[in-house]
Amino acid sequence: MIDDIIRPYPGEDEFSFEKRKVYFNRLLRIRFVGGDYRIREMVKKAVPLDANEKKRIDDIWAPYLPVALRDEVVDYRYYEAYKGLKSEEDDLFKYMPDSFFKTFIDDYFTNPQESRPCDDKNIYDLYFHDVERPKVLFRKIKNIYLDSEFNEISLNEIIRIAKAQPEVICKVAKFSMAGSGILIWNSERDDEAKLVEFLQSANYIICQAMLKQHSELSRLNPTSVNTIRIFTLLFQGEVHVLSAIVRMGRNGSRLDNASQGGIVCGIKPNGQLKDVAWNVFGDKFTVHPLGVMFNSVTIPNYYECIDLVKSLAKRMSSISRLISWDLAINEAGHPVFIECNLTWTGTESLQIPNGPLLGDLANEVLKEVFANSYTLNSIIKSFR
Repeated sequence: MIDDIIRPYPGEDEFSFEKRKVYFNRLLRIRFVGGDYRIREMVKKAVPLDANEKKRIDDIWAPYLPVALRDEVVDYRYYEAYKGLKSEEDDLFKYMPDSFFKTFIDDYFTNPQESRPCDDKNIYDLYFHDVERPKVLFRKIKNIYLDSEFNEISLNEIIRIAKAQPEVICKVAKFSMAGSGILIWNSERDDEAKLVEFLQSANYIICQAMLKQHSELSRLNPTSVNTIRIFTLLFQGEVHVLSAIVRMGRNGSRLDNASQGGIVCGIKPNGQLKDVAWNVFGDKFTVHPLGVMFNSVTIPNYYECIDLVKSLAKRMSSISRLISWDLAINEAGHPVFIECNLTWTGTESLQIPNGPLLGDLANEVLKEVFANSYTLNSIIKSFR
C-alpha cells in the first residue's frame, strides 16, 4: 500500500523522487505496514461500521486528506476492531488507528532520527542521575564490560557480581521492544553458561539487581514486577498525560509485557485501577486470573508518579515530545524509573483500556501534524 502513495510530484525530477523514496522505505515503511501486524488479532473481534459511523470518521479526516488518499492512509479496520471491543462507547470516531499514529504522529513528535540514538539504557545514569532507578550491577557497551561506575572489568568479575545476588535481570540496552531481550538469571538455579550466552548475544546490555515492588502491586501478580506506563505529550508548552495503564504478568509469569502474555488495566486519575483489563488479543478480564479484582487495587502515591514523568518530559523535550514512561513502585510506595520509550509506542494497549488516545487534543494535534509534517505533506503533495 505504501508503494501506491509514494508518487512523484508534478514536475519532480527523477533524482529527487528516488531520494524521497529511499527516505520512506528506510525510515517509514516498517511503521506504515506494521498496521497489518498490529491488527491481525484485533480484527477477529471486528464489527463493520454503519453508514453514520463511517461518515463521522470521514468528517474527522476530511479537512486534512483528499478523498483519493484517505483510504490509503487511514486504516479503517482499526475503527471496526475498536467497535467490536468497545461496543458500548459512542465516541468510536475519536480512536486513532495505530498505523497512522505510528507513521505520522509519532514520527512527527518523536523525530526518530534524533531520538533513536538516545534509546540506550546504559546512558540513563546521565539523563536520570537524580531519579530513583533499579541498582545497576554491570553493563556491556560494544565488547567492553563495565561496572556500575563505567570502569572496565573482566567477564569473570561480571560473573562474580551476578553470583553475589540471588537474582539479576539483564536487558538488551538498545532498540529492544515488547519485552524481548531480557534474561532473569537466578544464581542458585541457573548455570554460568546461560548468563555468558546472553552477555554475548548483543553489543549493548545492562544488568540490574531485582527490584522489590510494593505489596499493592504484588497483589496483581507476585512473580513479575508490575509496571505503570504513562504516556505523555508535550504540546503547546504543556505536558499532557494522554493515557496511563498498569502492565501485569499472570499465572506465575516473570514479565509484565502484554506481548509476553501479560494483561493491561487502565488507571483512573486518582490512581485506582479500572474495572476490567485486557490482553493483546482484545480478550477482556473482569478479574485477574489469580482472583484479584482490578478496581480493588490503587497505585500508591500515584500523583507522585504523574509529577515525576511531567518533570522528566520537559527534560527530554529536545529529543522527543511524545514519550511512554515505565515506572515501578518500590516497597516504600515511591516511583522507580524503569525506562522511557522515546519513539515507536503502540496505541492498542493504551486505547483499548482507556479509550481514544488523543481525547480533546485530537483536533489541535492533527492540525499541527498536518501543517508541519514533512512525511504527510510530501504524500499529500504528490496527489495534487
